Amino acid sequence: MHRDGHKCQCCKGKSKDKILNVHHLRSRQTGGNAPSNLITLCKTCHDQYHNGNINLNITRSNGFKAETFMSIVRWKIVKELERLEPTEYTYGYITKHNRISLNILKSHINDAFVIAGGATQDRTTEYLIKQVRKCNRKLFKGIRSHIKNTCPRFVKGFQRFDKVLYNGIECFIFGRRKTGYFNLRTLNGITIHAGINAKKIKLLETAKTFLIERGDAFPPRPKGRGPRVIF
Repeated sequence: MHRDGHKCQCCKGKSKDKILNVHHLRSRQTGGNAPSNLITLCKTCHDQYHNGNINLNITRSNGFKAETFMSIVRWKIVKELERLEPTEYTYGYITKHNRISLNILKSHINDAFVIAGGATQDRTTEYLIKQVRKCNRKLFKGIRSHIKNTCPRFVKGFQRFDKVLYNGIECFIFGRRKTGYFNLRTLNGITIHAGINAKKIKLLETAKTFLIERGDAFPPRPKGRGPRVIF
């Protein structure tokens, strides 16, 4: 799924179905579970293919050095852990099945919860961390290297990556103008405001190399997917 950009390789997302499946181009008995035999399909296209309604004209490259390397490293880690302590390992399809059974959304924190045997235990808060550059410098190579960096470090007392409060929402300054208007975003890329006046935001923390944001471990479930379960 990571290789395919978490996008259906048949409809390229046109079906709007957010449920993704890993499909074997050839049967598991003949093609195995090698990455070259796997492809990401949304549930809509996957069901239509097995119902004989569509054909898949897709071929895959046999060059998967990165996947081979990760497979070697994974088993090396497992063996080292087994040498130190009793160790169990699992697979993605098991995690997916257990997560769907619990009716919770896919995320790193939810996968970790399920892998650890989570069911009805109390949950911890999710924190998003993003590393950014410390200095207000510009690149001296590239297609825009000729443009002079004229923007000062501070504008109206604020600088890039300051953590601010706007309309009750904690977010970060990702862009600024000399006129005192700022682009506010969360660490997961959601734009809170494309150009808000400095008078309407409040400084919470000055910019740091590591930005930390308290996230929602239980984001709203998309419409039509049933109730959301919070443990």
